[in-house]
Amino acid sequence: MKNGKSNGTNHRRLALTSLKTAILEGATWRYANLVTAAVQAGATDEDIDQVVYDALQALFACAEQPLNSRQLDYARTHPFPAHSA
Repeated sequence: MKNGKSNGTNHRRLALTSLKTAILEGATWRYANLVTAAVQAGATDEDIDQVVYDALQALFACAEQPLNSRQLDYARTHPFPAHSA
């Protein structure tokens, strides 16, 4: 019985980690499926809210970092891909 409980915890943790990764990557088309998977794995609304909050905090923290010339050159030569709506 303990193995089943830890397996469910692992699925929940994996689903929440996948959601956080998608948020950090900006993969908006994956959010709904990942939230559904997290809920099915036993995540609560509070768990999901915390993951979203943590991901947004990480994005804002990284946004405050200055870019160096090498990073600016890469951004200039590799623009973000345009996503169709």
